[in-house]
Amino acid sequence: MLNDDELHALSEDFTQFLVVQGVDDDTWRKINKEDREKALKIVEVFSDTVLFKVYSKIKFMSYISEKVFSIFKINKTTIDLILIKSIDPQLVFKDEATLYDLLNSKPAAWELYSSSKNLGDKITDEIHKLSAQGCQVTSKEIWEELSKYHKKESKKASF
Repeated sequence: MLNDDELHALSEDFTQFLVVQGVDDDTWRKINKEDREKALKIVEVFSDTVLFKVYSKIKFMSYISEKVFSIFKINKTTIDLILIKSIDPQLVFKDEATLYDLLNSKPAAWELYSSSKNLGDKITDEIHKLSAQGCQVTSKEIWEELSKYHKKESKKASF
């Protein structure tokens, strides 16, 4: 559910949402004052609507830890993954900027994995889950570079 700051930032959108739902300003104020549970349910539906709209625009996400870099390409009903794992205790990922240098400096220090997952209409649920696990929105360019690297290093690359 959106927090108070997020709701405040989206107050015009929330007002339009209420109007579409047939709830005018006076009715909303009354519900919010007298039936807090119903008001929270309305805010929950609005929050889900906003998150669905945001998630449906996300095309690439990534996750970086010291030993693993994961990047996801989000398609209409599937998610593709490239995962790069450090097998050298001295080499760690710090951020996306150092990724290419590390990969190209010692190609034998990395294990590469890829997979695809068919999610059908549950794609936005998976995006929410990835976001909750610490994934960040990333760029198409990073996906394309890692996809090229993966294809070069692996005969099994499937995308």
